[in-house]
Amino acid sequence: MKILFTHEIFPPDYTGGGEKLTLKMIQLLREKGHEVKVLTSGNPEIREFEGIPTIRIPKNRYMMNFEYKKILEEAAGMDLIQTSSGNMAFPSWKAAKKLKIPICCHIHHIFGSYWKDVRGPILGRIFQLGEKIILTRPYDAVVFQNYNSKNIGLNLGIKEEITHMIQPGIDWEKYQMKMKKEPFVLFVGSFNMERPQIKIKGLDYLLKAAKKLPQINFLIVGGGSEINKMKMKFEKNIIFTGPLVGKTIIEIYNRALVFCMPSLTEGFGISLLEAMASGCATISTIDIGQEGPKIQPKDVEQLVKSIKYLIENEEVSKEIGEKNRKIAKKFTWKRFIDDLIKIYEYITSK
Repeated sequence: MKILFTHEIFPPDYTGGGEKLTLKMIQLLREKGHEVKVLTSGNPEIREFEGIPTIRIPKNRYMMNFEYKKILEEAAGMDLIQTSSGNMAFPSWKAAKKLKIPICCHIHHIFGSYWKDVRGPILGRIFQLGEKIILTRPYDAVVFQNYNSKNIGLNLGIKEEITHMIQPGIDWEKYQMKMKKEPFVLFVGSFNMERPQIKIKGLDYLLKAAKKLPQINFLIVGGGSEINKMKMKFEKNIIFTGPLVGKTIIEIYNRALVFCMPSLTEGFGISLLEAMASGCATISTIDIGQEGPKIQPKDVEQLVKSIKYLIENEEVSKEIGEKNRKIAKKFTWKRFIDDLIKIYEYITSK
């Protein structure tokens, strides 16, 4: 198949996990023999990335909402358009309908009513309305990555019959349990959007819980100027490491008895899967099929109760961690790409 990817940011530019997953999707599709090109924002002199042809428009990513004509031009002769939740979804849908080719929308982020937590009561309502308008178009397929995102999407008005659940893979072997588990709580986050991202990740609520549990140590992995400001406000049981990558973060995962993801919403939750592969007991607002307490966003008391129980009952936590590690092994890139191609074959055959 010939596939046009429309994604507002694409490597070597990054804002988060969406770009990494989009790159991986394209690499896997190319390995299967499919022809892919990418339309994105950025420096037009960069015409390829790792052998992938790119057309880059020198505009702010938010202005990509107005690139209908360019999408129409680049999509001509393609078998389908693969877009994602964001600033290119709506014009991509319009172009697909004009050309009478199918379009698949991959949900990397969806906030629903949580926009009000992130952007405030007035601006948040505007963003919420915009999201509803964009994501409830009649795409041929809408792909979700976790059950929480899907529920938000269904509440927005996305039709159940066009939805699919496909979850990313993991290099499971990298996350071997080689170290003795230690009784601390781990949080891992990316904060490219600074304050809004901190709100989305639910870090404020975790820190409130940590203040109520001074006898338990918390390790906060992630960087940014807002994080640096936070360091001065909290007790000694909360340690901020800054951003960690590679073997260092894998070692931290391997040591942690408990991993906590208190996010308001996530496109998927890759750090949750990494923690599962490392044998951590998990506490999360996001459901990707893991064992361990699943709690409601913004509920500090649930966080306190769940953390206290798992830290005080180490054998129970280890049992949960062992189950999580087995579950994580099922998240393979082969399954991911095979399922995606099945969707493509279905929507192009209708």
